[in-house]
Amino acid sequence: MRSPWNNVFAVLDADRLRVWTSHDWRARRAGEPQIVVAHDGVPAEALAQVLGGLPKARLPMLNRVHVVVGHPWTHGVVLPWQDGLVSDAAWDGYARALFGARAQRGALRIRVEGGPRGRAQLAVAACDSLLVSFDEMCRAAGWRLVSVRDALSVALATHAKHLSGDDYRYALLQPRVVTCVFRRAGEWADVVTLPRAGGSRLDDWFAAAALMAGQPLSGAAFASALDGTLPSAAADGVTLLDDDADRPMRMQEEPA
Repeated sequence: MRSPWNNVFAVLDADRLRVWTSHDWRARRAGEPQIVVAHDGVPAEALAQVLGGLPKARLPMLNRVHVVVGHPWTHGVVLPWQDGLVSDAAWDGYARALFGARAQRGALRIRVEGGPRGRAQLAVAACDSLLVSFDEMCRAAGWRLVSVRDALSVALATHAKHLSGDDYRYALLQPRVVTCVFRRAGEWADVVTLPRAGGSRLDDWFAAAALMAGQPLSGAAFASALDGTLPSAAADGVTLLDDDADRPMRMQEEPA
């Protein structure tokens, strides 16, 4: 029996908006996108134009939009554990201070991982005005925005079976930046985002990020790309992870 859901799955990076459609229980990013548009710095308007050209279910509640947002609208930071922080609000304030120290200011929506007590926590932040614009544009076009996730969290979840060791480094490549994540002794150590200009080798980016983070270049190394395109001159000893696989996105309202 065909699912009643009319899903749209969109991936936003610094230059383009890529869109897949699906009538499955879950939104899926599988194969080549059905639509690719340059958003010219106004992604919400670009999404609204795309949605306006797509068929809709008769019941508005069935038209659902799922978005993955990359740089420059989302960021990550590692929060060293603090025994004195006992509330979600305190951790939120702590995360905002660290994001601010990295010049990532303005109105942000922040989510802290909520990992094991006593361990460093991974926090991600998204531009609040972008999320508001997405919600407004979707509703105006007759669609429901049901999920927005940051590219880093999605990548870490997608490749969790590979990124399960206590010590590793992982690079997520996006069109204009590469984000390097370091994990040591079973907890997050640091997140460093570097511009991609001036180089195309993963080992160069790992070396620069390790220097900035004060981390050793030890443990397994992995890399994937938000758009599935990895540099031809990768690096010896780096495992390239396939980012074009069929990926279901589980929502709270859907069956597990």
